[in-house]
Amino acid sequence: MSEEQETPQQNQPIDLSKKDDAPKEPVYNTPGTPPPFQPAPPFQQFGGMAQPNLPNATIALILGILSIPACCCYGIGLIFGIIAWVLAGSDIKKYNLDPNAYSISSYKNTKAGKICGIIGAILSLLYIICLIAMIAFFGWAALRDPQLMKELLREKGLQ
Repeated sequence: MSEEQETPQQNQPIDLSKKDDAPKEPVYNTPGTPPPFQPAPPFQQFGGMAQPNLPNATIALILGILSIPACCCYGIGLIFGIIAWVLAGSDIKKYNLDPNAYSISSYKNTKAGKICGIIGAILSLLYIICLIAMIAFFGWAALRDPQLMKELLREKGLQ
């Protein structure tokens, strides 16, 4: 045996003077995949169509996001939230009927809009309930003892 075959290859320099005349072809996993050093061509290059977005995905997302800060605007957040919730619900039904017909990013935007719309509607509803409770409490206190209510308003500087 030669000396090279007996010793294991441990940090030995590569001999560039030896040439292997056999051409080496790259091995790919499947015949249709591009080589790893080339970027994949865009989808439209093959003549295919890009998947369209869901029709109300952007609107549902915008209204859902706006419903959260608008929850303190006396019901505007509730309106935005309900509209976003309904639009997103119809788009999610469309996507579930044929998932391959629409893009996944628009589906995710629709789901985010629905979640934000639900949160905004709940916060708006809680705000309205608190306002009604405060008005009912102070109205009841004013009817029960109008003199006490006038004194409270004078102390606060409201009258």
